[in-house]
Amino acid sequence: MSELDYNAFYRLLAAEARASTDVGQSMQTLLAWGDQRIPHPSWAALAKLDCSVESAAVGKWLTRVLRRAPCAFPVRAIYFGLGERATRAGVEFADLYFGLLSHYEPADKACEWLWRNPSHYPDKAYLGSATLKAAGVICNEDEVTGLGTPGHMVFALSFATLLLRASLDGHIHQLLGAVEPVGVVVGFDSGDLLRLGELHSDGFQPTVGSMT
Repeated sequence: MSELDYNAFYRLLAAEARASTDVGQSMQTLLAWGDQRIPHPSWAALAKLDCSVESAAVGKWLTRVLRRAPCAFPVRAIYFGLGERATRAGVEFADLYFGLLSHYEPADKACEWLWRNPSHYPDKAYLGSATLKAAGVICNEDEVTGLGTPGHMVFALSFATLLLRASLDGHIHQLLGAVEPVGVVVGFDSGDLLRLGELHSDGFQPTVGSMT
């Protein structure tokens, strides 16, 4: 199987995140790109998943978790992580969780501020995304002939990024009790991070330059 050009993927994902809030259409663009680079039948199966169905769930998810586990300090940033989980049969898939951070330095492209204390990572804070789970099964169920890591990474990171881009708004900024712009970072726990942008009281603003 060919190697995926991840830098090209990150550039395309950043362009889609800046240009569009249509999760479904942008996902089709990114999956078609993946199929051109690494042809495999699983891309078509991934393209059939309804990627717009969970957009309304993000605000409800954040509200539910924060009411149960409120943050004790002023929120300056949110890290949305893609954690690795597994089905009962042992098939790996990703799911989205979040942590609230007390520091944010927009000029720090390495995002070293992510590791500064205090931070607040609520327990049981996974989204429980049926779409991400289905995509993981499509890519990883067959360990011999499946699409595997390239497809899983492209789908999961694209879906998480575009879902957040379309869902984060001034209401969520208010929910966080923030008085300043809130930095937003998304990525796999074991991989690269995307500096998605900033959440303001009047809505979300994507990063203008490189997101990686």
